[in-house]
Amino acid sequence: MNKNTPLAPRLLLLLIALIAWFAIISQFSISVPLLLAKGMTYGEAVWRMFGYLTILTNVLVAVACTVLLLKPESLPGQYFARPGVQTAVTLYILFVGLGYNLLLRNHAPFTGLHRLSDEGLHTVVPLLYVLYWSLFVNKQGLQAKDSLLWLIYPLAYFVMAMLRGGSSGFYPYPFLNVTNLGYARVMGNAAMLLVGFFVIALGLVAVARFKRNELLAD
Repeated sequence: MNKNTPLAPRLLLLLIALIAWFAIISQFSISVPLLLAKGMTYGEAVWRMFGYLTILTNVLVAVACTVLLLKPESLPGQYFARPGVQTAVTLYILFVGLGYNLLLRNHAPFTGLHRLSDEGLHTVVPLLYVLYWSLFVNKQGLQAKDSLLWLIYPLAYFVMAMLRGGSSGFYPYPFLNVTNLGYARVMGNAAMLLVGFFVIALGLVAVARFKRNELLAD
């Protein structure tokens, strides 16, 4: 993406970036004071927030969109413009949206700004970024084997969550809570989620291949 990029993808990137940053900042402004009230230091509270896959992934989306808008010719801009990187980001934020709306929505009866932030992080940003990927991202060169590389992110997150949970007792999601479920069940849950990641990744590659064939047919 550069200054000659059509207006539509740039406007969509701007919209995603604004919503993502707003939702992230709002979530921190709500949650950090609550954690401070429980006796945590500010650093501990911020570190706790970054224990959530939702926060990490929305920050990734927000940074990617911002860099592509403001510094597309920079090394980070060129990196985020790669078809494989943009598809990986799509996979991660799509998984966040699906995971929340299928597994966790009933656990979060939020209202007001908290509800607005929650919907932005888990529904609006995922939908808009998938739309951006579908309409405007170059999908040349994507292959099924790329799906294996994209699994590094969720695997790294799982390891981090287990290490943090083992040392602090905090597990960000109920299906990862070793204290309540035990290691065997948590490992089973993680395996199923990883399979879900892989299936979605293969689906994105299939969509990319279909769109390439569609363009060739035209």
